[in-house]
Order: sequence, then structure tokens, then C-alpha cells
Amino acid sequence: MWSSFPLKNRLLIFLLMLISTILVGSLGYVIIKTYVEHESTSLTNAIFFSIATISTLGHYPRGIELTSDVGKWFTILYLILGMGTIFGGIQALVSPWIEMKIRNAIKERKIPIPKDAHVVLCGWNDIAREVGEYLQMVDIPFVIVAKDAPLNFPGVNGDPGDMDALKLANVERASALIALLDEKKNVVITLTARRLNREMRIIALSEREESKNLLIKSGVDVVISREKLLRSLLDHWIKGDFTHIFSGEIFGDLKIKELSVGKDMAGKSLKELRFRERVGTAIGIYRRGLLITNPKAEEILKEGDIVIFMEGENHADTGIQ
Repeated sequence: MWSSFPLKNRLLIFLLMLISTILVGSLGYVIIKTYVEHESTSLTNAIFFSIATISTLGHYPRGIELTSDVGKWFTILYLILGMGTIFGGIQALVSPWIEMKIRNAIKERKIPIPKDAHVVLCGWNDIAREVGEYLQMVDIPFVIVAKDAPLNFPGVNGDPGDMDALKLANVERASALIALLDEKKNVVITLTARRLNREMRIIALSEREESKNLLIKSGVDVVISREKLLRSLLDHWIKGDFTHIFSGEIFGDLKIKELSVGKDMAGKSLKELRFRERVGTAIGIYRRGLLITNPKAEEILKEGDIVIFMEGENHADTGIQ
């Protein structure tokens, strides 16, 4: 709340609260001294008592302290109130400055953007996170261009379809670009990126068959669907190795296929189904918009899941549907 006020206003509010606290303490002191302890006092003594209490000075000149039980309880409560006012006000004044220093320090330590032969990821979502983690694991340099680019990856804050944002990502010297937004935005990204770099590979995400031709015409090299975007294959795309395709052969006699989970398979683990022996090696599960890569044998399948697996020639059709 405090950080939304300008520094001048925060300082004014703090001074008003401090003056009000001193006045409350002084008034209470005079009332207790006069009507409870039946002693005469002065305004100077009252103000001294208030300031000495809230500053936790811990010492009162003789005759100024409150000696009655009521006075002692008032001193305790006033001390708590005063400390809250002092420390709360200091925090309100100092915390925005500390936050600014922290933000500047984070900004200064921001991961540098690769200059050439890197991958540009356009958009930030669950798929981009998976791709970024994989690229980091296989030591392929990359940069993320998004309106909310994360701080733990090299990033540029901006619209991925904007030429200036792509220039900041050094797209002119990039080896590949992966567009991970919706089809319309991916078309804009591709058209803009192609104006800056005609040689790099461009991979785009598409969920609709009718959008694939448009993406290809705009300059996309490979159009992929969300569930087929497996990080175990990305390094081949990025390096320009198109000897494999999803519906055909990859790595010799291995093929990649999809299997929709029905009621008969739901509630069972891959291990229980002997999936590896009977069907193939599961390399991913697409579940309600999320991609689970390298699933464990204990992973319980749910109805509607799409299991992505590698099948070799030695695997026969077992009848699992």
C-alpha cells in the first residue's frame, strides 16, 4: 500500500502519524498524572514522557514516570503503539528504496543474450518452459522473447511479433526460431523474423490443420502440434536435421506414434500395462494442455491422455487401444 504513494506523501503521512502518537501519549500522561496520581505536571514533562517512551529510551528523570498501576499499563500499551508507528513508518520510507535496489541488482545480473548461432523462443508458456529447460540441458544457447519473459532465462521483454524486440534478441544472427503462440501471432512472428533473417530455421506451433499451409507460406520450415513438441527431438530440428518426421521413421527402424487412453487403460500405470514390452517406449504424455515428458513407469494414466511413444519393428500390435 505504501509503495503506491510518492515519497513526499509517505513522508507527510509518517510525520502526521508520529505527531498524533506523541499527542495521544502526552494527553494520556497529563490525565493519569492529574486525575489518577493526583500530581501536577507540565506540557514539557508530558512531551518528554511521550518521546522517551516511543524511542525506547528506557529512562525517565525523577518525577516524570508514571508510578500507578494504571500509569504503568498505559506506558506498556503506549510503548507498543509508539514502536509500531516508528518501525512501520521507517519501513514505509525505506522499503521502496530497498526494492528499487534489489530490482536494479537483478537487472544488472540478468543473463546475457546470446549474440549468434542461438535459438529464439517466441512466447512464454508451459511449452516454452519445457523447451527452454531442454535447450539449457543440452547446452544450446537461446533467448526468450515475450511480454513477460522470465528472469531465470535469457530474455527480452516485448511483443515477439515486433521487429525491435526481435532485433534485441539478435534474431539476425540466430540459427533457429520457435514460435509458440497461437496461429495468427505465429504468422506475424514468422513474417517479421523472415525480414530479418532468411537463413534460420523457423518452427511454429499449430493446433489446426487448416493453419499449417498459411504458416508454411509465411516462411515456417516445420509446423508442429502441441502434443508432438517433444524436447527429445528439438535438437534435431534446431540443427536442421530433418531426416525424421513424426509420422515416419526416425533413428532407423524406430517410429513415433500416439495412443489415446480409453476407459480400459485409465487408472493403470505404464508398468501395470507392460507398456514398454507390449507397445513401445513412452516418451511423453499430453494431458489437458500439459506435456509430461519422460514419464516414469509408475505414472498413472487418465482417460483422455495421449501417450506419445517410440515403436520399433520388434513391437507387434498387442491390441491395446
